[in-house]
Amino acid sequence: MKHILSVFCLVLLSCSSSEPKSTDSGSSAYDEEKFKSEWDIWKDQDIKNYSFTLKASIDGNYEVAIIVKNGIMDSFKYTGKTPNGDLEPEYTSISDMYQKIYDNIKYDEIKIQESSKCSRFAEYETAYDQKFHYIKNFEAIYGAYGCEGGSNRKLTVSNFSKN
Repeated sequence: MKHILSVFCLVLLSCSSSEPKSTDSGSSAYDEEKFKSEWDIWKDQDIKNYSFTLKASIDGNYEVAIIVKNGIMDSFKYTGKTPNGDLEPEYTSISDMYQKIYDNIKYDEIKIQESSKCSRFAEYETAYDQKFHYIKNFEAIYGAYGCEGGSNRKLTVSNFSKN
């Protein structure tokens, strides 16, 4: 009986690790309340004319300077290589960035819950500008336990200027 109890304790201890907490199908770490709060503040400011530089490591690394007029991308210029032949940047404004990141997180949550072959997870780190409340840095880390998979996406906004 002592031997069985010892084995049980050993198995229990070996199962605890630094892996993110997950359900049977996976997990998603994300502070939705903070994200929506910052997004609401951004929208309330109603900044229509601005420019910024976006660095991204999504399907390759690229950097693009974007000018927004009346809330819509007016022009852009890549500094360096363009990502996978795409002509237009993935994100065309700060509002577009908020919406697409939110949509991607919600999509990730659905895919994680639908995963049955292995335990998948997604973790997100987001930093916001304290003055204008745009996303300064965003990183999504994807992984899986029990099967292949894993990647990350990183965005950095710099040179923000109201025009």
